[in-house]
Amino acid sequence: MTRLTALLLPALLLVACGHSPDRDDGGAPAATTPPATMSEAGRGAYDPRPAALPFRLDVTVSSEVSRALDAAGVKLTIEADYFGKARRGEATVDLGREDRQISVRNQSVTLAGRFDTGQVAREVSGDPRVKVSASVKDQGGPVVYCTEFEEALPIAVETGGFIHCELLSE
Repeated sequence: MTRLTALLLPALLLVACGHSPDRDDGGAPAATTPPATMSEAGRGAYDPRPAALPFRLDVTVSSEVSRALDAAGVKLTIEADYFGKARRGEATVDLGREDRQISVRNQSVTLAGRFDTGQVAREVSGDPRVKVSASVKDQGGPVVYCTEFEEALPIAVETGGFIHCELLSE
C-alpha cells in the first residue's frame, strides 16, 4: 500500500497543479502570444483604480451676497479641480474635476474627492492636490468674489476647507 501511495502521490500533484508531462505529439506547436514590449505597455490601456477621499468644505457668504443672488435667482457653483505635480518636469497632471451648484447660504458641503490611483502612481510625484473655488456662472448678474482653497487631498480630508464669498457689485 505504501508503494502504491508513493507512486500515486506525484501523479496527483501533477494533475492538481495542471501540469502534464511533455510529450512529442508530432503535431504543430501551440500558438503563443508574444509578450508586449515596453512601448506597447506604456501607451496601451490600463485598468483604472478609482478612489475617493471625500472632504468637507465650509462655505460662508455675506448677507449682501445672499440677498443679491436670491433676487437674481442664481446659485453659487463650487468647482474642485484635482491635480498633482508631474513626476517629470514642472507641469501638473489633471486628475479630474467636480462641479456642484449650491444654494446661497452658509453651509458645509461634502465633495467626493474622486481620482484614479493608477494615474497618480504612474504620473504624479507626491500626493494628489485639490483646488476649490466658487463663482456665479450667470453673466450679467451680481459680481461675487470668493476666496479659494488649495491643499493636498489627504490633508483636506483631515482638516476640511473654507471658502468665503463677498459681493463686489450688483
